[in-house]
Amino acid sequence: MRKWFTAQELAGLPGLPTTDRNIRQMADREGWEGQRRLGSKAIEYSFAVLPPDTQAALLARLVNQAEPQPEPSAEQKTPQRDALSASRFSESQRSVMQARLAFVREIERMSAAVTQQRAIMTLVGLARDNQLSPYLADRVVRANDRKTADRSLSERTLKRWLSDYRREGEAGLVPGRSKADMSVPDWAPDFLRHYQRPTKPSVEAAYAEYSAKCTGDRPSIHQVRRFLNKLSPEARERGRRSPQELKALQPFKRRDTRNLLPGDVYTADGHKFDAEVLNPRTGKPYRPETTTVLDVGTRRALGYSIGEAESTVGVLDALRDAVKRGGMFAVFYVDNGSGFANDTVREVVDRLGGTMTHALPYNSQARGLIERAHQSIWVTAAKKLPSYIGAAMDKHAGTAVHRISRKQLRDTGSTPLIPTFAEFIAGVEYELEAYNNRPHRGLAKVRDPQTGALRHMSPNEAWQAALDSGWEPMLAPAELVEDLMRPQVIRPTRRGEIAWAGQRYFLNSLRDFHGEEVRVAYDVRDASRVWVRTLEGHLLGEALLDGNASDYMPRSMIEQAQERRELGQMKRAIDKLETTTGKRVELLAPTSAPSANLEPAQLASAQRYAALALDAQAAAFTVPGDPMARYDLWQQLNARLLAGETLTDDEARWHERYPAHPDFASIQRMYDQFAEPATARA
Repeated sequence: MRKWFTAQELAGLPGLPTTDRNIRQMADREGWEGQRRLGSKAIEYSFAVLPPDTQAALLARLVNQAEPQPEPSAEQKTPQRDALSASRFSESQRSVMQARLAFVREIERMSAAVTQQRAIMTLVGLARDNQLSPYLADRVVRANDRKTADRSLSERTLKRWLSDYRREGEAGLVPGRSKADMSVPDWAPDFLRHYQRPTKPSVEAAYAEYSAKCTGDRPSIHQVRRFLNKLSPEARERGRRSPQELKALQPFKRRDTRNLLPGDVYTADGHKFDAEVLNPRTGKPYRPETTTVLDVGTRRALGYSIGEAESTVGVLDALRDAVKRGGMFAVFYVDNGSGFANDTVREVVDRLGGTMTHALPYNSQARGLIERAHQSIWVTAAKKLPSYIGAAMDKHAGTAVHRISRKQLRDTGSTPLIPTFAEFIAGVEYELEAYNNRPHRGLAKVRDPQTGALRHMSPNEAWQAALDSGWEPMLAPAELVEDLMRPQVIRPTRRGEIAWAGQRYFLNSLRDFHGEEVRVAYDVRDASRVWVRTLEGHLLGEALLDGNASDYMPRSMIEQAQERRELGQMKRAIDKLETTTGKRVELLAPTSAPSANLEPAQLASAQRYAALALDAQAAAFTVPGDPMARYDLWQQLNARLLAGETLTDDEARWHERYPAHPDFASIQRMYDQFAEPATARA
C-alpha cells in the first residue's frame, strides 16, 4: 500500500483541485507533510494529511487496480496458517476458503496505509456500490457461501473472517458442512436379509417382501434407496455375490514381473474352447479343452495341448512342449485343478528340478496373466469361426449354424461350418505366433524401428532382449526331455509281459523278473511301446505292444486250407448240378487278362507300360510306422550304402536324418545290450 503521492497523481480527486499547481498551493497553505521523490524533483505528500474524501478515492482506486497477491512462502507462514491443515476438506469448502482469504489479504494490504477499520469500511462501501475489482467481485458470492439473495459484504462478516484467520489460519476460513448420517437404522438388518441374497433381487422386490413381513413402522422405499446409496459397493453386494466374485470390488496387490527372467516362472491353465471342432476320433462336433503354458517374465506362449477334457495327459503334453521350446523352469505356478494337482505332474516337475506352486482356491484374480492370455489367444480364435458358441454369439445365428451344420453332417458326413481338427490345429499355430509377435501392455516400451514411435515389446522381442543381455536358456537334450516327461507307473511282470492301459507289452529281458514289480514309463502320444526300468531306475529296454504275438497258424497253411476248402465247395456244387440235370457241367474261371486277343504290337506296348508302372511302384519309398521296422529299414539302407549301391533321393534323405530321432538311439542301445551278453558267451 502506497503512503506518498505527487500533486500530479492527486489532481482531480474528490476534495482536491483539478490541477497540480493548485494542489501545491493548497499544500503550502495548509502545511501538508511532504518530501522530494527519489530520482525526481517532484514533491510527494503523505496519505495521512489528505482530505477524507481524497483518502477514500485513493483506497477505491488502489483496490480496483491491485493484482491478486501470491501466497506467502513456507518460511513466511505461521504454523496456524499452514495450508496442509485445509487439505482434508472438500473441494467446495476449499473454494470458499480461498475466496475469503482474498478479502483477508486485501484488508492486510490496505492496513499498511490506513487503519484496519478504514480498510474494512472501504471494502464494504465498494461492494455496496458494485465498484470492486473483477477479481474480488467474482469472489463475493463464493465467500458468503449462502443461498440467500443478499450476498454482499458487511463489516461484521469481514471482521469475523479476519479474526478466524488470525486464530486458526486458513482452516478457520473453511465453512462448516453437515456430515452424512452414516448410522444404521433399526430396520436395515431386516431389509438386508431380503436384499442380500444370491438371487440378486431388485430393490422393489426385496422391499415388497420385507413390507409383507414387517409388523411395525416401516420406511419408505425412498429411505431404503438413500440408505443403500450410502453403503460402499462391497458392503452392499455382500451376500448377493460369492466371495470369489466379491473380490472384483476389493483392493488388490498388483504383481510386478519386471525383475523376472525367462524361465523363472511358468504358469499354465486349461480353457474350454468356445467353438465347435470336428473330433478326429469320432467325427462328431465337440469343444476341445486347451492347455497353455506361458512364461511369466516375457508373456511368451511356449507350449500347448489339445484334449477332450482337462487331464494329466494334456498338462504333461503342454509342459513337454514348453520345455522343448523354452528350456527348463524354476517355478511352475498352476491352480488346483484335477489336471495339475496330482502326483504324476508333481513327480515330473520334481524330476525336472522345478518347484510346483498352487494358487489359493477361488482366487483366479491372482492368476490374471494366464486368464488374460486365454482372451487374447483362444477367445479371439474362437470368434473367427462360424461355429463360435460363446456368450457374445447372437442366439438366433448360433441356432441356425447348429441346425444347418447337423443336417450337413447327417447328409454328407462333413460341413464347412465346423472346422476339421487339422484346420483347427493350423489356426492354433497361427494364433500363438500372432500373439507372441503382438505388442503386450505388460512389457516394457521400446521405440519401433519402422515408425519411430514408442510401443510395448512383444513376447518374442522380450525373449530376444533377454538373450541379447546375456541370459541363456537351460536346454536339455531331446532324448532326456522325452524320458523325463514320461509319466511312470509300477506294474508287475508275468513271463516277460506287462499289462498296462488294457494292452500287453512284451520285453524279452523281463524273463528274469517274473513276478516282480518294475517301473513302466509311457508316452502320452505313442501307445506302441513303453519303457521299462527296475525299481532302482536302471533301464531294461522298450517293451513293444503285442511284441510276442504271432499268427495262431502259419499264414501259408491257412491259405492252403482256404484253397482246398474252395475247391471242395466247387466240386460238391458241380456234382449236385450234374445229379440234378443229368448233364456234364464244366466250371470256367473268368479272366480279365485279354492279352490273348491283343495284337503283337499292342501286347508289347502293354508290357512296356506294366514295366514302367512296376518301376514307379518300386521307386515309391515309404517309412513304416513301427519303430522296430523303421530301425530295420535303416539297417538295410545302411548295408546297401556300405556295399556301394546307390540310394534314391528319398531313401538317402531319410537315411541321413533318422539317426537324430530319439527312437534310433534307444533301439540301438537296446541292441547293444543284447549283443554284449552274446559276445561274452562266445
